[in-house]
Amino acid sequence: MNSPVHKNDQRIWNRSNDRADDVSGRRDAPSGRDTESTAFAAHGGDTTLDVASAISKLQDKITAAGLVARESADFGQFENTVRSTDDRYLMEDFSSRFFDLHGAMAFWIGAWDADGEPVSVQAAKLEDLRDRSLGEHWQQQQRRMFVDPAPMAELGRDHAHDAYYMRGKIVYHGNLWLRRDARGKGLAETLTQLGFLVSLLKWSPDYLYGLMAARNAEKGFGIRVGYRRFVPRGTHWVVAPAHIRPDDWLVYATRRDLMGLARTIAAEVPANPG
Repeated sequence: MNSPVHKNDQRIWNRSNDRADDVSGRRDAPSGRDTESTAFAAHGGDTTLDVASAISKLQDKITAAGLVARESADFGQFENTVRSTDDRYLMEDFSSRFFDLHGAMAFWIGAWDADGEPVSVQAAKLEDLRDRSLGEHWQQQQRRMFVDPAPMAELGRDHAHDAYYMRGKIVYHGNLWLRRDARGKGLAETLTQLGFLVSLLKWSPDYLYGLMAARNAEKGFGIRVGYRRFVPRGTHWVVAPAHIRPDDWLVYATRRDLMGLARTIAAEVPANPG
């Protein structure tokens, strides 16, 4: 769930007023999620078409870059693909050592070049947290993944404030990697947005979140890919495991944010129409 010290994945800056208004509303009136669900259902046809159109446009960009993107729920293949990358880092969240991942609750997307070599990987999984908050979930899951295997690590309790008010269907997006020669071309944004919108189409989650290193959080990557809410703290470590960054930020988007992202992408005019 956290990124390794050497990892080049996700993280961004803070819009605290927007975040505070949204989350405090959910705490005092949990029907806020129901309102979004109702709105999604009421305009389901339009929303589905917007998401489908946006995904198609993202796929066109990926194809134009000479890549082929594929979605899969085979996490044995995911682990093998990750091991073949320069990064070679498999996040515990997507490891068969800790989880039995299957198509109803997880998927991954890979992109390959014309030679069949991997250029990018990413993964997402759905948690049903109607009976507890994301912060409470972290307290249990992070301990199992990181503290039990490494007794020197010590998990704190002062996790991101927003995490204690986030409940419902929550998607974690992570293990994002892009080959070095493909960076700086807009592909990271395009591929990440594809993962976000596939998650929206599959699960219509209440929230989709990631954990992003502070230095990346301040560069604007999160806002470019579609995160809209930023908290300058993720999980709290008193003593972090050796391969885990202690400075992660919680970055996330609501269902409405993701719907807005889909509409924005769907409405984009191609750079070279005709």
